[in-house]
Amino acid sequence: MAVTDNTSIGESPIERAFRLLQIVVAAQESLGVRELGRRSGLPRSTVSRLIGTLTQLGMVARTSDGSVIAGSALATLQPDTGAEPMIGDQLRPLLAELVQTFDENAALSVDDGDALLYLSQVSAEHAVSVPDVTGERHRFHLVAPGLVTMAWWPADRLRESLLHQLDASTEHSMTTPARLKKRVAKIRTDGYCWTDQELDVGVNGLAVPLVRNEELVATVSLFGPAYRLNPQQRPRLADELLALVTERANALLPEV
Repeated sequence: MAVTDNTSIGESPIERAFRLLQIVVAAQESLGVRELGRRSGLPRSTVSRLIGTLTQLGMVARTSDGSVIAGSALATLQPDTGAEPMIGDQLRPLLAELVQTFDENAALSVDDGDALLYLSQVSAEHAVSVPDVTGERHRFHLVAPGLVTMAWWPADRLRESLLHQLDASTEHSMTTPARLKKRVAKIRTDGYCWTDQELDVGVNGLAVPLVRNEELVATVSLFGPAYRLNPQQRPRLADELLALVTERANALLPEV
């Protein structure tokens, strides 16, 4: 005899996800998928799928052992509690909109001193895609958002960074200081940067700056397979991305 999920009959996916979120928040401790299924009455496969979505939204987070805890994006639902929402959570709706609009992975990154740090990512659904980069750190000159970040550096920091030959990741990596200096100058003029398989073979990137009060806050980028994401196939994509990021960020980020 088939086992039915009587507790979820008639419930929408939103109702189920909200029920799981309530359980996670109320627990005040990490819970595994099995325990979440027991407490919610939902099948483990349903719990896993919904937790995946809630994780992408930042509403829950995974611990090192794979269990689930409340996520930092919850602060965006309670703006008057004194908790300061992280920029990755504030701009997650923007990343989701970029995925819906351009059908490629979208990521948010910041200058982390000696490397570029990817804060968050929302992934497009494709049979051929690239891994999640959330939490990864990369040399600035190897990735599109890193090169955009370099374009906003003071002259002395840029000059110091280009004093010596830089490491290559693939045969396409640009490492010559003179060429990089020209490239950064062009990014300042264009307002965006394309990279062509410079970190990983077969993967391209496109990045634009997110600017508030004439200061660089973060960079927003799209990345995906080179055969699908390139300026020859999509010549207007850079201008469209820059326009949408500029418009939406003004609404999502509070005034300073």
